[in-house]
Order: sequence, then C-alpha cells, then structure tokens
Amino acid sequence: MKQNAYSGEIQGLMEHHGHLCFGVLLGYKACRYAVEIIGQSDNMLVITEEQNCGTDAVRFLLNCTADNGKLIIRKGKGHSWSFYNNDEEDGIRLTVNPNIKSHLPADKDQALQYLLEMPGNLLFLAEPFSV
Repeated sequence: MKQNAYSGEIQGLMEHHGHLCFGVLLGYKACRYAVEIIGQSDNMLVITEEQNCGTDAVRFLLNCTADNGKLIIRKGKGHSWSFYNNDEEDGIRLTVNPNIKSHLPADKDQALQYLLEMPGNLLFLAEPFSV
C-alpha cells in the first residue's frame, strides 16, 4: 500500500488489530470522517452495529471502549456507526454506502487503497444523530 497522510496512524491501528482488513479500514475511515464533521473530544460516545473489526478502530483512534462507557455495541446491520460529541452536542450516523462494493477492484491491496483514498462523503451515507 502506498504512503499516505495517515500511514503512521494506520500502522499503529494494524498493530493493534493484528492486520489490515476491510472492516478495520472502514472503521478507521468512519472515525476520521465523523471527527471531520462533528469534531473530537474526550467526551465522545460511539454506538456500533455489531462487534466487528471496525470496532477496533473506534477503540484505538477515539479511546471509546465499553469499559469506559463510551462504546455501545448493538445488534444491527453491520457497517454502521453513530458518533456523538457530547462537548459539542452534535452527532452523526454513518453507514457504508452499499454501492461501494460494486466499484472495488478485484485485487485486495488495490481495493484497500481505493477505500483509503475515497472521500468520506462518497464512502458513507450520513444522517444526523442525537442521544
């Protein structure tokens, strides 16, 4: 995978998760896009739909865990995350755009790079979220 602005951050995430896969990369992109929209604080709440690889990105990047009460895992459709910045009283729900799969290259490394370079507004469907 070629170098990018977050290569150090992604390397740390890969070490935390154990490997780079689509799930952890989608979680990474969701966290970064949510922070871009609603900001980041130590007082974030994240609700994920399903326990999956993307949840590791939430734990690693935002320090939101079930143990500290900042991560809630619910049964749902899988690749959706709701982020709420309590300091700003602003939230966003992100769901992976279902059309993305048909655009992914067949080669895994190329597909990962494609997702990494894709802007958040194309990768995710976004809607307001409040608690």
